[in-house]
Amino acid sequence: MRKFFLILLVFTLSSCNTRILDTEEMEGILYDIHVAETTMSVKKISNDKTVRRSYYDYIFEKHHTTRKQFERSIKWYAAHQKKMDIIYANVKERVEKFKVDVDNYVYHPEAKDIEESRMFDTIEIFKFEKRYVFDYCPSKDSLAFEIADRNYFALADKFILTFLMKVRNLDDTETALQNSKNFLTITYSNGKKKTMTGKIICGNKWYRYTFKMPVNDSIVPVKISGNLFNGDDMVRSLRIDSAKLVRIYNEDKYPLSDSIKTVLGINIEPKEAIKVPENQQVIAEPPMEFENARRPMLQDRLERSELKRKIIKKSDMKTKN
Repeated sequence: MRKFFLILLVFTLSSCNTRILDTEEMEGILYDIHVAETTMSVKKISNDKTVRRSYYDYIFEKHHTTRKQFERSIKWYAAHQKKMDIIYANVKERVEKFKVDVDNYVYHPEAKDIEESRMFDTIEIFKFEKRYVFDYCPSKDSLAFEIADRNYFALADKFILTFLMKVRNLDDTETALQNSKNFLTITYSNGKKKTMTGKIICGNKWYRYTFKMPVNDSIVPVKISGNLFNGDDMVRSLRIDSAKLVRIYNEDKYPLSDSIKTVLGINIEPKEAIKVPENQQVIAEPPMEFENARRPMLQDRLERSELKRKIIKKSDMKTKN
């Protein structure tokens, strides 16, 4: 982590703002920078200068400061090592807590469901686009979806819908839209439906939406539908990314048909036929269980044949004498 702090010292220093950020402000900024650096490294985008700048610009805006003021403060704290050590210790403690929270699925509880369901099979049953971009209010059915083929469903299925969304309203305020929502609906074979809805939050940042449909062990689903954005509110722009509708099921009990695999783009490995060379017979070997059952009968037959041979031999000898 000390290498991480040394990287910060290479910024060019020039500012007319002489105020030094206090220790609490520095701790908050350094913590967010560490999380951002980790995120960019995991996503393998740390070498993209444009992306890096956007991350840092957002952090400075969040903490109501500027890059130049932060750079000046870094230089000051580097000259006051004891204060820097205290900040460093606090940031390290927060980072360790952050790691524990990540491991305990505090930030992405839907990942825990998928992780705990590894004994089952998971499949993305609806292919969304990689991203959706609207510079206006989309129509109500633009982001609607539906699956009504019974081959996709079985008892005890679990469904998880997740996606990222960033919506900017006309006045760029952070608020919930009053006349818009997103939802996920599942219809069962007895005609009953269960719907989960969510509020759409505006703001110039990404929000994650997660819908986890509970398991039903007694009624088979026959249709699942939903809409990522359904409303009448006027918006300036709308962005959606990483949308997934995942089915968690038991492949051994309820295998997918080849036709469904084809639709979902799953490779179907053909079974290799046994090739028989020309003019050559194929002798089918009996199963081991069958062979074991035959052995006593074969042994008995051999013994009787041997006894019969001895009797015939004795008879022949008497005749000669």
